[in-house]
Amino acid sequence: MKDPKLLVAFKKSRYEQFVLEERDPNVEELLAMGHVSVESLQESHRAHRESLDHIVARLEARGIPFDLEFRGDVTVQMVAACDLLITVGGDGTVLDLSHRAFTTPILAINSDPGSSVGYFTAGDATEFDELLDRVIPDGWEPLRLRRFHIRLDGQQLGPPVLNDILICHENPAAVSAYSLKVGNHPAEPQKSSGIWVSTPAGSTAAVRSAGGFVLPFRSGNIQYVVREPYPPPAGGYRFLKGIHPFEEHFEVISRMREGQVFIDGPHLSFPMPLGSTLTLDPEAPALQLFGVQEDRRTA
Repeated sequence: MKDPKLLVAFKKSRYEQFVLEERDPNVEELLAMGHVSVESLQESHRAHRESLDHIVARLEARGIPFDLEFRGDVTVQMVAACDLLITVGGDGTVLDLSHRAFTTPILAINSDPGSSVGYFTAGDATEFDELLDRVIPDGWEPLRLRRFHIRLDGQQLGPPVLNDILICHENPAAVSAYSLKVGNHPAEPQKSSGIWVSTPAGSTAAVRSAGGFVLPFRSGNIQYVVREPYPPPAGGYRFLKGIHPFEEHFEVISRMREGQVFIDGPHLSFPMPLGSTLTLDPEAPALQLFGVQEDRRTA
């Protein structure tokens, strides 16, 4: 990667959003009280700003040209036009920007390692020079993380999924009703709190919390877990969790008028109305990510 075009995309801390921009009176009052609910806001903000400032200063000192953008302002076109996307934040920042990254590799920097695990990050700001030196002159090979697209009634919906999807009722207190079809088996009607479906990269997230397993990054399998199943009057459900190849057929038929599918967290979702059918498309571009460490996921 010689003379690359760099784009540095950063998150805004909660302190910056709630206090400096929105001037939220409730948050300001809690801060003034020293309330436990906001005790880490200012420290996390300071750590993040110091990391971002350090990265910008190092790029400027080395004479490496770059564009600097808030992650919410980054477009698909911006990412496609650069050779390397540097994210400054945590896993949420990587997830957000992954939806706009198709062929551009990412070097993710954890801007607040004191409070962020950063599964998808290569290191923190103190390691930035070393990490950049490995990417630019040495041609460091990024890890390719498999993703999938979702299709609703055959039509592609949303960006490629890096972590997971959640299929459920739009009201979290309501029962989710659907039929689940795995492979060549007959569809099984179920009631539960929804279904998690994850990639190998997302197996450390909600799926693990729901009772799933951590899969290696290079696994060729997806994983699903039914959360809080509501047992039928007689017998039980056959398909409560499973691990199977990306290419094996997986289908969910909505039996809800207000069904919803969430992609990679709470911020992106689509209606999944009564009678609609969701399937997975394994032909999604892999996300290229530098410096991801497998052992951090299993610690």
